[in-house]
Amino acid sequence: MTALTLNITDNRYNYGKFILDVLDDENVQKGEAELFPRTKTSCKTKKKTKTVKLDSAFVHYLVRELLISNFYRLHFLKKWTGNCSIALTVVLNQTKYDLIDYNWNERVFVLVRERCELEHALSWLSTLGGAFSALGDYFPNCADIAGKISINQLRLALRLGDPSIAARCRLYLSLSLIQKKRYKYARNIIWKEYQEAKKASVVDSKLLNMCRGIWAKLQYEHNIFRMRNTGLIRKLRNVVL
Repeated sequence: MTALTLNITDNRYNYGKFILDVLDDENVQKGEAELFPRTKTSCKTKKKTKTVKLDSAFVHYLVRELLISNFYRLHFLKKWTGNCSIALTVVLNQTKYDLIDYNWNERVFVLVRERCELEHALSWLSTLGGAFSALGDYFPNCADIAGKISINQLRLALRLGDPSIAARCRLYLSLSLIQKKRYKYARNIIWKEYQEAKKASVVDSKLLNMCRGIWAKLQYEHNIFRMRNTGLIRKLRNVVL
């Protein structure tokens, strides 16, 4: 019987475990994998042992090819055994080439961490901006702070490259302008965002509804402002000095 027994050792390099894991569980026992069938032979000599040192990445692809291709496996068997059984020990050397592109990994890591921090800061600003915006109807200084928060949110949104979030931030700014009775600037922002939202390739219904809601608030606040000023003018006209 001719057989080739393939023994894989990692030589203090922890890549052999991954190679052994891809083998069939039935053929893997204590780090030894017999990949090749036994055939009849006339050789009466003792079983030989050979040791080769190979690149670990190369061994990974070698084992995969031996498992997949019967043709390649038979020729590999013929090359290393001849007519006699042999135990081939493959010692895995550390690969000469990095399996991970560490330079690109560092770049991606920085980008991912930056995006996480930006989203975290944006969430905090959204919470604070909502609180100050609610108080801006009663306290002018809170309306000023809400406007500044909206501007900082807009900067973060532009850094993230998200046009939907940027549009919402501009609408938040328009709310602050309404509270400060700067209706003309608020009207221009709302109208522009509404027109751009309608022309977008993917229409965001929530953004459109947000524009309609803020527009309704603008109309209401502007009407209240006009009524108060008209009443004040009438009172002044009735005053006799």
